[in-house]
Amino acid sequence: MLPKERVRKVIRLEKPDKVPVAPQVNEHAARVLGVPYGDIFNDADLAGKALVKCYETYAGSDMAFGGGYGFIYYSPYPDAHSSWFFDWKLPSPGEDQVPQMREDEIITAEQYDLLMEKGLLYFIRPGHPGLDDFFGKLIKSSQASVQSDRIVKERGLFRYALSLINLPSDILANLRGLKGYLTDFYDCPAKMKEVFGWMVDDLIGIGLSLAKQVAQGTGDDSKTILIGANRASASYISTKMFEEFAWPYFQKEVMAVIAAGYTPVIHLDGNWTPMAHYFRAFPKATCLFHLDDQNDIFKWKKIIGDHSALMGNVPASLLSFGTPDQVNAHCRKLIEAVGEGGGFILANACSLPYDAKIENVQAMIRASEKYGGY
Repeated sequence: MLPKERVRKVIRLEKPDKVPVAPQVNEHAARVLGVPYGDIFNDADLAGKALVKCYETYAGSDMAFGGGYGFIYYSPYPDAHSSWFFDWKLPSPGEDQVPQMREDEIITAEQYDLLMEKGLLYFIRPGHPGLDDFFGKLIKSSQASVQSDRIVKERGLFRYALSLINLPSDILANLRGLKGYLTDFYDCPAKMKEVFGWMVDDLIGIGLSLAKQVAQGTGDDSKTILIGANRASASYISTKMFEEFAWPYFQKEVMAVIAAGYTPVIHLDGNWTPMAHYFRAFPKATCLFHLDDQNDIFKWKKIIGDHSALMGNVPASLLSFGTPDQVNAHCRKLIEAVGEGGGFILANACSLPYDAKIENVQAMIRASEKYGGY
């Protein structure tokens, strides 16, 4: 069975031949190649070599890897990673450091009307990247990934996502800064909802358009769109606040992605366990929920495991500081409990930590082979 077929069966809540495994390699690619992260962040050719090395080192993965080249930080897309809108300290060549976001207040609560009148581009940062810089990096990335793309096709790997749609609440939280975002729920709740409603259709439209372009450019048939969410979780707001301020827009985004013929890969950072039951409102066997390690994936299995597929959530701390035996034991527990009956992909929580031990990631892959058969 090809890896992408295995993953599709999981999403449909069918039993594949075994539990798929999907280490999410991004910045960690530099560790595999043995160079400072700043080198592959700034050098597309080196990043391409790092990706190929990852496919050699982590043979057995069912999903394609992301790599570490940093062109996404130069994108004009209103994602938290974009240095068009947000203040990022990006690594220089030779610097062994991952990007760091320096959160600040970009707009005030009094500027909500101005935001809706002028649009997000009105608030781009002084000294932001130019379009020539972005497209130049995008072209270099495409040219440097020819060999790794060939590996993806030859192995039949599943692509995690073709594009990204953020929740309006996450965009606003980054624009206001965490303090402003949280106080606005009490100081100007109606205006927040107005902004969310103004923003959501454009976020959906951009995400769908980008997915179509990427699919045409790569010939990829995974048909996935990532919906990223963090600051509407229980790590920041109550379940009641989530239902009022975030859930309507969450529903709209997911249902639009499904209606367009894509699979929503719902990437949840922060603790969403108290909200898990809401997600049963989506059509059965249509979504994949990737949970970080603030979520209790065992509770998620009980709440939603008969309805939607789950992915995760080997802790970052275990992959960075544990031993292969400890990783093996934890993965076995996940496979036996969360993988029971199908609907589960073994993976790290969120993205692989940059300093994850290579032998620990390999232990995660081996665990899926040892314990994951159906």
